[in-house]
Amino acid sequence: MSLREEIDRLLSENRYEELVERALQNQGIIKFLFRFFYHPYGVQRWQAIEGLGRVAEALVQKDPEAVREIIRRLLWSMNDESGTAGWSAPEAIGEIIYRNPELFKDFVPIVINASEEEIFHRGIAWALGRIGQKRPDLVQESIPLLLEFLHHPRAEVRGYAARSLGQIGPAAGQALPGLEQLLDDRTEVEVYEGNQVVTLQVHQLAREAISKITGEAS
Repeated sequence: MSLREEIDRLLSENRYEELVERALQNQGIIKFLFRFFYHPYGVQRWQAIEGLGRVAEALVQKDPEAVREIIRRLLWSMNDESGTAGWSAPEAIGEIIYRNPELFKDFVPIVINASEEEIFHRGIAWALGRIGQKRPDLVQESIPLLLEFLHHPRAEVRGYAARSLGQIGPAAGQALPGLEQLLDDRTEVEVYEGNQVVTLQVHQLAREAISKITGEAS
């Protein structure tokens, strides 16, 4: 079995602890995870995002600069000059920051600045929620951007923005009117939950967000 095949198997079987162990022995494995970030859809990219987050969480204990370099590479993949489009780079960066927010909080505004590129709106919305569920203070200033995303022409951006506002919680109280406007939105979006991709409707994500923000059962 080749190294690439081994990484594919570890991801597909959610064997993240083994993945982390292998990556700490051979950081070259990280490049195999990066290849998933150039695809906009699919459960494997989500598994790679989680896998990289776990690897970074372990690696930071012995080499924080190596993790910073990983984030820089992800940012570079979002740059036109890179010659590629790292579709899932915002999500990957968000996952890394989520697992060590204090050390990497300086990268939050850099990710947000990528909102000038429409292809990253979905990923930015997801990343803000992921970070915000642990450190709402780090994304508080980005709530207006998520409010704009609630009216986005792409359903997945609307859905992810709604979900993220719910993850931020009571601090996102100003989002309630915008979320209520989505309660009739029956458009379907793919969401990663419990190591699998599930299909939900935007109104479901909005209703759940309202519940989390208000603290009342939906």
